[in-house]
Amino acid sequence: MNYYDLWYRSTAAINIIEKLLTRESTSIITYDYLMVIAESEESKQMLRRIIQIRRKSDEQLKWVYFQITGQMVAVDQDVFEKPDTFVEGIKGKIERQQTRLTDLRRLLDELTLIGLRGVVENIIVEEDWVYSALNYLER
Repeated sequence: MNYYDLWYRSTAAINIIEKLLTRESTSIITYDYLMVIAESEESKQMLRRIIQIRRKSDEQLKWVYFQITGQMVAVDQDVFEKPDTFVEGIKGKIERQQTRLTDLRRLLDELTLIGLRGVVENIIVEEDWVYSALNYLER
């Protein structure tokens, strides 16, 4: 791999991480809100676990970003949009989760360092569980 390829792939990875982290705060706020309006204790517990996974994933993405750039990531956050109902909120989260998983897989394709790839592979496993949990909650 030549220098240009490495630079291009690193730049692509940085852009993907920045895109993923623009929803960091609003995503957690949305999950918190859904937990408040959830109808069952099981739903609340699943949402708590989703929040834990999301926080962990975002911290790991920040670490990967730092390993690539040597700097802390700074991104503008999206605005929180309150869902009208629990089901609508879950449907919105499912759509965003699909996009997130696609972006994470693109990130994995762009990373060249094995150690960073391992971190992202672990994030994908956790985020796949989140996708399954959201689909369960939609029922």
